[in-house]
Amino acid sequence: MATQDLPAPTAPTTSFREEVPDDPFDREMASHLADGVFPSYEGLPEDYKQWRFENTKSILRAIYTADPTAWTSLKKNQKKIIVLLLDKLAVSNENDAIFEVLNSVLELDDATTKRLAMQLKSVSLQSVVSAIEILRRRHEVAEKLRALMNDHYLDTLETPDLQGIIEANTWLFGSAYETLGAEEDTFTKIAKSLRDAVKGIDDVDVSDLDESESAFIDGANKQADLFLARKVPHYDSMGRRIYRCIVVEIKRPSVALNYRHLQQLDGYAQLIKKHAEFGSEAMHFELILIGRKISEADTEIRSRMQGQLQKGLTGLVSDDNRMKRFVLNWYTVLDNFLLNNLAMIEALELKRESYAHASRPELIADMQALAT
Repeated sequence: MATQDLPAPTAPTTSFREEVPDDPFDREMASHLADGVFPSYEGLPEDYKQWRFENTKSILRAIYTADPTAWTSLKKNQKKIIVLLLDKLAVSNENDAIFEVLNSVLELDDATTKRLAMQLKSVSLQSVVSAIEILRRRHEVAEKLRALMNDHYLDTLETPDLQGIIEANTWLFGSAYETLGAEEDTFTKIAKSLRDAVKGIDDVDVSDLDESESAFIDGANKQADLFLARKVPHYDSMGRRIYRCIVVEIKRPSVALNYRHLQQLDGYAQLIKKHAEFGSEAMHFELILIGRKISEADTEIRSRMQGQLQKGLTGLVSDDNRMKRFVLNWYTVLDNFLLNNLAMIEALELKRESYAHASRPELIADMQALAT
């Protein structure tokens, strides 16, 4: 199976796409994201992509602050070339050349020149420190979640245990999910009501549990599945403004996903398609079903995944017009994080810690507190 994240945005970050920024510089950058002025950073680890983008953006902010017209007067192609050159220089051994080039082009007074020099010198170091800390914290969360799924899955609850972890760490699903924002009451309410209309969606059958765990069915039936729904402004691959509607159903860790859960996902998709308010061409849905594991006895989920392999999206089981459906297990999610960031993890020599002796409350409290 491919090891990419779930569908990533066409630009390296989603931070400017959540809403229209008030700051003139941020508005300018949001426009450049839509116009393809920034590099795509294809083939780079996700966290390194984000760091490269933020680092280059910080350099552009220094230029914009020093002389806005020096930037806004340029044509799109000129901006694209300059951004590419600055991005390459910033990660080369010639990063001091950035200041030399800008100082020779911009007509600045002495005070502004000194301020620009100080800004550029601090930009790279601050960005590096920030990127390393974010990756370290995420690596820690990934390892603690793995320990939770290995050693404490029978006792872990969807609410409040997993809910707090997921809401603090949505990046677990991939870089495209780093900033999902707050709930929108109307969208969440409708999405939840349609979900609850799916027959048997909260029931747990003996076939949903491994043979060794069937004794826990009474406790499992007392738990409610974790449901998250978000609707965020976004851009499609053509640069058009759309709503990205993300619905995540997280099954209790004691349940092994099987054909019955796949049918429920398909049934939910049909209800969404039939709902008039969700019929807008501007609404694009991603329905994600996630559990600790896929049942060893199930063949249909794996068959559907096999049929979508050419799309290169992990866990994809259906790709319709304006709607994608995914089935994931936590170990795939965690391994994808490690693989997508392997180069940086190895370069920083981040070690895989053992949390086998950590208690369930300790692990959960730490992960809920480690929001990044």
